[in-house]
Amino acid sequence: MAAGVLAAAPGVPGAQPRGAPQGAAAGVPGATGVPGATGVPGARPKDAPQAGAAGAQPSGAPQASAADAGEERPLDAEPFPAEPSRQPTAAEWKTAPRVRLSRAGPAAAGCRAYRMREWLRIRCPELTVSAMSLLGGKAEGVAFWIDPPRGGSELPRGGEVMFPIRRGDRRVIQILTFGPGYDGPFTLLPAIVVQEQWLDDEPAPTVTAA
Repeated sequence: MAAGVLAAAPGVPGAQPRGAPQGAAAGVPGATGVPGATGVPGARPKDAPQAGAAGAQPSGAPQASAADAGEERPLDAEPFPAEPSRQPTAAEWKTAPRVRLSRAGPAAAGCRAYRMREWLRIRCPELTVSAMSLLGGKAEGVAFWIDPPRGGSELPRGGEVMFPIRRGDRRVIQILTFGPGYDGPFTLLPAIVVQEQWLDDEPAPTVTAA
């Protein structure tokens, strides 16, 4: 199992560079090393996904797609390549069609998914995102990023996750938000869980967000 976390805090958008996020500042505990934990220091696993700082999107991760106004296609509308391909560039993502996940719950109603070759990008533009973490599965190619605050708010609004979908893959990704709890009004609470798997005997992958 591999785990990686990207956390954001009020007034401190995003995480530390090069995929080694620290605990959130401004009195808001962040998860480090242990997915879902708060204020628990931990070493970043060797194969954990690298995190991009909020507002500084990783290569190939535009904020919007020209296909936003288009109709959603089935996730497997186009055949998946037999061999792994490189991560899409920003220009490629701008032309990537929207796709429909296998299942999306009410919590993910505002999220949009795009596919380029075997790469999937899920963007939730209106969700207040506090952290993202890979709970389990392959870390190869997984990337998280959180948008900076906007509209006068101190809280980050919007986030994305990107990963490749290849036969034999299994992974679980958690997106967290802020909410009331034992740690006060900025407690990190689960918002959306993304699950992806492609069993060897299945013709197509299954990707859910709920």
